[in-house]
Amino acid sequence: MSLAAYRPRSVAEIVDATFTFYRDNAAAIITVAMLIVAPPAILKAVVPDWFGQIVEFAGNFIVPIGQGAIAALVAAAVERDETLDSGAALRSTSGRVGSLIAAQIASGLMVFIGLVLLVVPGFIALIWTAVCIPVVMIERVGYSAAIDRSRTLARGSWGHVLGTLVLSWGLAFLLVLGAAFLGGMFGVKDGVTDLVSEILFGLVIPIPAIAMTFLYYDLRVRSESADLDAMISALPTATPTSGS
Repeated sequence: MSLAAYRPRSVAEIVDATFTFYRDNAAAIITVAMLIVAPPAILKAVVPDWFGQIVEFAGNFIVPIGQGAIAALVAAAVERDETLDSGAALRSTSGRVGSLIAAQIASGLMVFIGLVLLVVPGFIALIWTAVCIPVVMIERVGYSAAIDRSRTLARGSWGHVLGTLVLSWGLAFLLVLGAAFLGGMFGVKDGVTDLVSEILFGLVIPIPAIAMTFLYYDLRVRSESADLDAMISALPTATPTSGS
């Protein structure tokens, strides 16, 4: 895959490319996801409930790091036709951790406040901030600039962005809910079910993370295709890589 050959894709094509990429890079993706999700999930399962809530809250702050690492995996494939291992992907977030967490918090607050106030502004905020995590990782900017850039890229493509969000997140949650339902049918204990659900969430959270990174490139091609050569030459090259 090469950015020079990248073309605008439909929502279905982006999601299809997402699952193809997941399958082809499953080892690195799952390793990143488990390193981020599994430790808090296991700890929460063995500590008292009150402390488990603290662990869960703290765990939410490291999820954007995993999403950033996933974005780095996709970026390496799209920009340079290279494959990163999980270690290189996580190392690529060095220096970006604060911006990743801040972008996630700011995005979440914008969506929450918008939904509480009038609902529609919440969906607008969701669309505006959809690709801010890939922007932080790929363009190496702070969270505020990343949100502004995400909003600029989404301009004129609101339906496309919302469709990609809904389909990728919807499929991810359906997979988790389906697995939890099967666990309940077979009489798995609640504590075990919760742990399994957390682990499954870790396995599916890369789906929307991959989709949003593909969406980022899709929006760039849609809005900047007249200057692809300049866009490619301006791409950062500091991300650590390793051969497949």
